[in-house]
Amino acid sequence: MENERSERRPTSSEVRQRIGPAIRRLRQQQGLSLSDLAERTGISVSYLSRLEKGRSVPSFTLLSRLGNELGVDIGFFVETEREAQDVDRALEEELSKTSIPEDVWPEIFSLSIEARKALLDYFEAHARAGS
Repeated sequence: MENERSERRPTSSEVRQRIGPAIRRLRQQQGLSLSDLAERTGISVSYLSRLEKGRSVPSFTLLSRLGNELGVDIGFFVETEREAQDVDRALEEELSKTSIPEDVWPEIFSLSIEARKALLDYFEAHARAGS
């Protein structure tokens, strides 16, 4: 059973989606276009788009440049990743108590961190109410 659970964890491509949306959110909050941020960091618009969609993983150097341009320390991205891992572990535990088919779980884990937190809050609130 333990091995089966570990297989349900988000795949590496889903894990990548944790940092990408954070980059997009910061860029949009600052009113920057993809072109603006790509130019400032010396990467192509298409590569930045792939980063934001979680289809590529930025190098440490690029993450540092992105952080500098977006006004955050690289630690912000580390904390974003850590928080997402914690949410995903707790959400996986809550999902295992439901009748939601496991083949749907990857779609749930691909939601934004805000949506995953909201779903986890919902599960936890209903668990408290049922206790």
